Amino acid sequence: MLKSILNNLNDKQIEAVKHVDGPVMAVAGAGSGKTSVLTNRIAYLVGEVGVSPNNILAITFTNKAAGEMRSRVFSLIDIPVRGIWISTFHAMGAKILRYDIHNLGYDSDFQIVDGDDTNIIIKNILKNHNYDLKSFYPKIVANVVSKVKGNLFDIDYLEEPIKSVIAQVYPEYNNYLKSNNLVDFQDLLVLTLRLFRNFPDVLEKYQKMFQYILVDEFQDTNDLQYSIVKLLAKEHHNLFIVGDEDQSIYAFRGSNIQNIKKFMKDFPDYHKIVLDQNYRSKHNILKAANSVIKNNSSRIPKDLFSTLGEGEKVVHYKAGTDEEEAYYIYDKIRFLLNQGYSKSEIAILYRNNSMSRRFEDIFLKNNLAHKVIGNISFYKRKEIKDIIAYLHLVINKGDDYSFSRVCNMPKRGLGPTSYAKLEELARNNHIKMMDTIDEDMPYVSKKSKAALIKLKETIVDLQDKIEERNLLDTFDVLLDKSGYKSMLENNDLIGEKAFEAERRLDNINEFKTIILEKIKDYDSGFTNYEILAIMLNDLTLREEAEDSLDDGDYISLMTVHSAKGLEFRAVFITCLEQTLFPSSQSLQERDNVEEERRLFYVALTRAKELAFLTNCMSRFMYGHYMENLDSQFLDEIDNELLDRRGMYQPKKISIEKPYHRHKKPEPIVYQYEKTEQNVHLGDKIEHKTFGIGVVVDVSQDKVTVAFKSPTGIKMLLKDHPSYKVLESKNG
Repeated sequence: MLKSILNNLNDKQIEAVKHVDGPVMAVAGAGSGKTSVLTNRIAYLVGEVGVSPNNILAITFTNKAAGEMRSRVFSLIDIPVRGIWISTFHAMGAKILRYDIHNLGYDSDFQIVDGDDTNIIIKNILKNHNYDLKSFYPKIVANVVSKVKGNLFDIDYLEEPIKSVIAQVYPEYNNYLKSNNLVDFQDLLVLTLRLFRNFPDVLEKYQKMFQYILVDEFQDTNDLQYSIVKLLAKEHHNLFIVGDEDQSIYAFRGSNIQNIKKFMKDFPDYHKIVLDQNYRSKHNILKAANSVIKNNSSRIPKDLFSTLGEGEKVVHYKAGTDEEEAYYIYDKIRFLLNQGYSKSEIAILYRNNSMSRRFEDIFLKNNLAHKVIGNISFYKRKEIKDIIAYLHLVINKGDDYSFSRVCNMPKRGLGPTSYAKLEELARNNHIKMMDTIDEDMPYVSKKSKAALIKLKETIVDLQDKIEERNLLDTFDVLLDKSGYKSMLENNDLIGEKAFEAERRLDNINEFKTIILEKIKDYDSGFTNYEILAIMLNDLTLREEAEDSLDDGDYISLMTVHSAKGLEFRAVFITCLEQTLFPSSQSLQERDNVEEERRLFYVALTRAKELAFLTNCMSRFMYGHYMENLDSQFLDEIDNELLDRRGMYQPKKISIEKPYHRHKKPEPIVYQYEKTEQNVHLGDKIEHKTFGIGVVVDVSQDKVTVAFKSPTGIKMLLKDHPSYKVLESKNG
């Protein structure tokens, strides 16, 4: 029955696999084989213990990780295991809601809207209330609404007029979603938790179903996710978590490192296993990482070790300028390539996106293939979102949001005035917009009426015959009869427009492969309707930043956050200076420096064979020259582990004099004094120009602040000296 369970696992991994009952906390260090532990544990539960696949729930954070886990489990067990739920939190929520959302007043054929859809809905609500979109950016308002929904932000803490805007938009947005049978990403968790709390019979059903629960990357869970897992495991306590406090780096997304502490408190009978053997990196790299991370307090102690050999010392190169730093990295990469390394085995990491420019310039000048990771996802492209909206209408022609997106794409003569009348008619008669389309439409032109009637007939025909046609044929008929394909094949287009149309047509043709793959994933037990509905939900649930790294040979440039979960033979960690890494806004509080330290730890443990740490004496950044102290993390590495090169010397920082346009300044050197304010979500700040405001969003290097009218919402650099924190929500 079992092919290779427990093969090639070390003693601690075997212990984690075979400790079946009760709560288990596996503290899994970087590169310690946690995926092998998770997959082998599932296989062991099914193949050795005899647990039914239907009684197992395994949760991870990306669709890619879930797919890999599913594939590995299937390869370990000979018996069918289709009943196992292996998915992301959001996919799990979507599946639960599909079965039980009727308890909350929704229909089971609800559709999921993504971030772009939410922005459009919020924008329309703001326009309906005549708000100035330049003062109240729809994207930012949507972000605040999402945080309010996820209990990450309190409306009452906002100042007027922002407070009134959110208080008005938030319920209208939720009402719009519910009235159109739509849910957003937050709803997938919020509504699932509401189901469990308000309907004990629903909770009991899933508690009995999921007798064994496994959660990957537990340190990255947020409060909503923890509450859901806690409720599911409340009766049987068979909760297996895999996590590592030392790799918790997503606080800005809402993850709560304290959830590991909550687990220890809520499940006091837990069994702890420390997975500290690393299968990725040479031992010197791990010793350097250990020597840094031990400076964090309140962590579960562990020292990673490796049997892959000592390896080279970690190189610290200090350049004179940022240009010299970039050229050093370029020269070192050329050397590595000559030594047999491939470009795909090398990565350059930095703290935030603004630090990539210098390296891009040098690589471009010297024709070195590279890619800045973080491009727009295939599924975010306009033509793909249009086609997905059309397919949503095939599933549910009453989906007003999807109708609003494609009713005039391609052009059908339905201008804003005619659309508003159509929308008013639907609202007054309590019907869906598609149902307003008939021969009696005096408010649209004869040509527009004919085009809209044809659209309706096409959608109805595709619905009626969905089981008679192959889904690929359904897709082709949709492209043809909707006019979308002919719009892109328009021979009158020239120049850039023609090139763009051709690119979009290629993307739509590529979409066929997705349909074909989904058809192959499901056997004859599924109807075409069910396969299409599953596919649309899967596409909506895809992670936005999941870029493929194996579609070409190039040097990867990315932030450390983007590098989480990846590994490379050689890694360059750059711009290692105080105020840059760790960032200036982190230096006021120990907790924030500790997250920066975890970020550095994650960066260092991406390296398999070689690690290079670089910085410089003088850097031109944000429009001026600066001389920063070396990053404190460099000093925290045991000196015998470092090979120091370049211009290493005691740390200093400069405050520069005014300088002429063509002349680099002579810096005046002072000892560094920390003056930057650390900023949290909900903090009140005072800006020199804009006055008092409240922080409504915090990203890696920017803050978004809601100021009083007429200023509205502004986005600022975190470390900009133009404002100070007046009142911190974190105390």
